[in-house]
Amino acid sequence: MTLPEKSALKEHLIKLIKLHGPISVSTYMSEALTNPHHGYYVKRNPFGKSGDFITAPEISQMFGEMVGLWFADLWLKMDRPFRVHLIELGPGRGTLMADLIRVLDVLPDFKKAVDIHLVEASPDLKQVQQDKLYRFPGKITWHDTVKSALDAAAVDDEATFLIANEFFDALPIRQFQKGALGWHERMVTVNENEDGLTTMLSPFPLEDLILPDAMKDAEIHSIIEVSPMADYISRLIADHISACFGAALFIDYGYTDYRTGETLQAVKDHKYTYIYDEPGWADLSAHVNFRKISDIIGQSGLKILGPVTQGDFLKRVGIDERAALLCEKADGEKRDIIMGELQRLTSPDEMGKLFKVLGVISDKNIETVGF
Repeated sequence: MTLPEKSALKEHLIKLIKLHGPISVSTYMSEALTNPHHGYYVKRNPFGKSGDFITAPEISQMFGEMVGLWFADLWLKMDRPFRVHLIELGPGRGTLMADLIRVLDVLPDFKKAVDIHLVEASPDLKQVQQDKLYRFPGKITWHDTVKSALDAAAVDDEATFLIANEFFDALPIRQFQKGALGWHERMVTVNENEDGLTTMLSPFPLEDLILPDAMKDAEIHSIIEVSPMADYISRLIADHISACFGAALFIDYGYTDYRTGETLQAVKDHKYTYIYDEPGWADLSAHVNFRKISDIIGQSGLKILGPVTQGDFLKRVGIDERAALLCEKADGEKRDIIMGELQRLTSPDEMGKLFKVLGVISDKNIETVGF
C-alpha cells in the first residue's frame, strides 16, 4: 500500500526509530527539512504569502537595498577590489540578491566586479533564483554546500562578501535537559500509540558535554540548545575571511548571550504548529546564538561588528531616507504600503528588535556604517 505523501516521512521516521532506537532532535530536523524525497525545503517553496512564512526581503525591496549599500560602502573603503565573490547562504527566492544587485547600479564598477555564489539545497528554488536574477550580467554559480562556495571564492587578491539572512535559524540543533545527575540529551521517539512522535530524555547523562561557565549552574530541568553545524559553518567562514579578505553579515532572530530555554518551533501556513506532528510539511527553526558565533569568529582574530538589532542596523545604513525617497514617487496608497513595510522591518514591536545583525570584517582599521 502506498502511503499518502503527507504521512510518508512520519512513517519512515517511526520505522527508523523502532528499528534503531530514538533519534536526536538534530537528526529529526535534518530529516524534516532536507530529506531527499520528503524534506520541507526539497519539495516546496515555503516563502511568501502563499508559503508558510515571509522573510524580510519579501516584505520590502528596501531590506536588500540596505544590505547592498552596506557592502558597497565597504567595497569603497577596501580600495575597490577588482573581483568580489558575493556569497549568499540560503537565498530563498533570490529576492534579497536581486534587490542588492539592483541597488549597485549606483556604483557600476562594483557591480562589474561581482561574481555571485548561491548556496541552495532545493532544486526548485534554484530555478526560481535563476529566473529572478536572469538580468545580472556577471557570473552566477550554485553550490550545494557552504564549503564549496568558500573554496570557489578562495582566490588570491579577490575579496569575499557573504550574507546569511535567516539561514542559521534552520540549521539542526541538539537539545539537552539538566537532571539530578547531569545533562541528558532530548531524543525523538515513538509515542505510546505508535502512530506519532514525541520526546524523551536519554537514560544516562552525557560525560563530555562542554558548557560555557554561565551555563554550568543552571537549574534542574533547564534546557539548552546547541548547533554543531552552525559552529562548523561559523568556523569555515571565519577561517576563510581570515586567510583571504572580506566581510560577512549574519541576520537572523536570536539572542546575544548564553542562556537556557527551548526555542525550537514549527510554522505552517504562517501559524505555529506542533513540532513533531507533520515532519516535512512545516518549517522548523530555532533562535540563533549570536554570542556563540561571535566567540568562534573572535578566535580567528577578525573584527566583530555588533550584534545590533535589525532596526538599528537598517536605520543607520539609511532605510528611513530610502523610504522617504520612495514615498516621493508614490501615490497615497503606495506610500502607506511603504511606511507599513518600514514599520515591520524596523519597529521593536515587529522584526526590528527580535532580529539581530552581526558583522565580521578582515580589516580592523575600517570603520563601517550600521554598527
